[in-house]
Amino acid sequence: MRLFLLLCTTLVLSNFSFSQKKVTLLPEDANAKYFEIPRESLYVHLNKSTYVLGENIWFKGYAYDRKNRLPSLRTKNFNVALFDKDGKELHSSLHLGENGKTSGTIKIDSTWSSGNYYLRISTNWMNNFIEDDSYTQKIKIINQKIAKEDITQEITYDFQLLPEGGHIVSGTDNTVGFKLINNRGYGVSFDEAYIVDQQNTKIISFKSNAFGMGKFTIQPDPEKNYEAIVKLKNGKEVRTTFPSIAPKGIAMSINNLFDDSIVIELNTNPNTSKDIEQKEYYLLIRQNGESRKVAVSFLPNQYKKPIHIGRKELFEGINSITLFEEEVPVLERLLFNSIQTINTNEVLITSTGTEKDSLSFTIAVDKKKEIQYDMSISVLPEYTKAYEHDDNIISALMLKNHLKGFVENPKYYFTNVDREKSYDLDLLLITQGWSKYSWHNIYANQPKVHYNFNHGITVKGKLQNTRSQDINKIYLFPTKHNASKIIDLDSTRNSFVITDFYPEKNETIKLSAMKSNGRFAKTGVYLQVQPNRFKKPLSLDTFNTQVDHRITNFDPIEIVGSLYSTNVEELEKVILKGSNKKEEFHDAFISDNVKRNSRKITKQDTQNFPNILDYIVANGYRVRYGDGVFSPLIKIVGVNTVYIDDVRISDQDLLFNLRTEDIDRILIDRRGWITGLSGNGTFFIYTRKTPLEGYTSGSKVKATVSEHKIKEGFEPKKEFYNPEYSSFSDPLFVNYGTIHWQPEITFNKKGKGTFKIPDTSIENIKFFIEGMGSDGSFISKTHTIRNVNAN
Repeated sequence: MRLFLLLCTTLVLSNFSFSQKKVTLLPEDANAKYFEIPRESLYVHLNKSTYVLGENIWFKGYAYDRKNRLPSLRTKNFNVALFDKDGKELHSSLHLGENGKTSGTIKIDSTWSSGNYYLRISTNWMNNFIEDDSYTQKIKIINQKIAKEDITQEITYDFQLLPEGGHIVSGTDNTVGFKLINNRGYGVSFDEAYIVDQQNTKIISFKSNAFGMGKFTIQPDPEKNYEAIVKLKNGKEVRTTFPSIAPKGIAMSINNLFDDSIVIELNTNPNTSKDIEQKEYYLLIRQNGESRKVAVSFLPNQYKKPIHIGRKELFEGINSITLFEEEVPVLERLLFNSIQTINTNEVLITSTGTEKDSLSFTIAVDKKKEIQYDMSISVLPEYTKAYEHDDNIISALMLKNHLKGFVENPKYYFTNVDREKSYDLDLLLITQGWSKYSWHNIYANQPKVHYNFNHGITVKGKLQNTRSQDINKIYLFPTKHNASKIIDLDSTRNSFVITDFYPEKNETIKLSAMKSNGRFAKTGVYLQVQPNRFKKPLSLDTFNTQVDHRITNFDPIEIVGSLYSTNVEELEKVILKGSNKKEEFHDAFISDNVKRNSRKITKQDTQNFPNILDYIVANGYRVRYGDGVFSPLIKIVGVNTVYIDDVRISDQDLLFNLRTEDIDRILIDRRGWITGLSGNGTFFIYTRKTPLEGYTSGSKVKATVSEHKIKEGFEPKKEFYNPEYSSFSDPLFVNYGTIHWQPEITFNKKGKGTFKIPDTSIENIKFFIEGMGSDGSFISKTHTIRNVNAN
């Protein structure tokens, strides 16, 4: 009854707000305006749902552009936070994204006790909206031991009757959804239930699906009192009074099981017929900012109004269907229309052999047009108990982000979909409630942009000890994710701002003040990093925080001592010696011919040619110098283009103070073969990420260069690694261990990708695959392969 009362209250408040204030926008216009600012949804694929102390949490984040139904390409900054069961933030990190995806890892802290935790991924842009569009995944962490949960609370039940559309009208057919849940928030199935009148006469009999949900049709008599009786499998009986029956009104019933259309039936009675003949009604079908309007007219003495709508007229995914009387919503129902997914039969994983202690696999996708596939794969033992996620990428991005409240096992509806699961999903949408996007908010709380899409972080700086020096710019040396750049200086305040900056956490950046003649100047630099993150508390509205009595609880067990190898001695200092390995040079843009002819800068080069211009002159080029005011400071004769770290620079003046010791490699394309500009020379300069001879305790930075360590940068990307397990045959590893995590797959033109996993000799290996195509299609698949090397 609680949900039914909530629905009625919502409808009454909507009618009240519309009647008190004149509507200045039509509903379809208000809806379009409400979603005018684009929205994105997120999903995070975790390699497991249960982790043991000593492991890392590995994840892959996906961003979805809801308006264009494609991967969201705007967001670069992904905020990841981990909370305990009380909502206390234990970890926070910033992760760099590209092309609608990000990935990373969180090391489990030894101080985190055993229990439930929540990992949330969000973006700064989401803070512009009332609705919480962040994505949160529930996990369990085991620290050394976990005791069996003691469940002593008595189980009670709540049976809810929920009229489809929101109203029960007398004297006509009404579809009534129902749901039986226990006091822990989970559905309870039953096989026997009745609607009886005051004489205890059975009017309707019905039963539920596995989640305690279902529906029945009834034509109630307003002169009678009805009651619902549910007989449970344990012998208990649950009784609920019937919702109030309106003498006038319209009831809604939708058949969503036809392949090519849906049928919306609007039912009324003789008491209402005369009232509605002269009124304007219409259905508004909406999703996000789009909507389609269907006019509805009732003929005299027409008590049933069937409306056929083709599937092509609906939107992919969740549709909100609202019946309006003029501009007032009177009935509403959520409906799911088929979506574009990648046929899981087209995603094949095959074993391609063994190599030392590894197994090689090929993953193949039916290649269509120019579609690019982005997938992540968790590889675990077949009988793992550590992967029990309720979500997959489809349920997260196409269902949960439209609904209020907790949805039990949402991925069920999108795994091996058949007619029964489609029917169960329709029952969920009848009984789950109203859209997350209420008409009250659409009219009263139009969003405004207060928070931008974050592209990197902002660094504000101020020069010190400049005195009367003629300084007007700042030179930023290249970093791992940033090309070098020149930044204008606010001379009135001796300050500057670096935007769209992507430093890694604890990365050292170098800056130099530049005089108007292009020379570097000696000065101090003060920096202030602004990550532009807006912190907000954790919302658990979509989670059931009660103890789930259905889950088999862990017996008291020791984890760390038996799961991990104890034959590892911790050393205070390790000294590695070995021969130098020739460094490989990878760049898909540079031809193999030029790679072979590229020049690695040596220590001798830095001594012979302190400045890169010295090196360029020694290679047969002439440098022409200007005043740096009315003409460029420098111009290399015969050189058309200069690239620094694959970024084309428009101003060759940047080379004036570029030290040769900061260069790793230089490629000189004298004839323009690479750029295609015949007869014009091109330089490709690649800077060092570390000093030529490494870091030494006595090394000093030149006086004109200021170094700063960025503590609030992006998390560095790490290659997946596993802890040292004691035995792959140990039941603890079989139940909770990790074989491999593959956050990225590179596919060739034929739609095939390859990857390797450690050979654990386990007989059967399970692959959990989640991903998205560049066309906005989704992939979610579980696949088991037998290990040919199994013991």
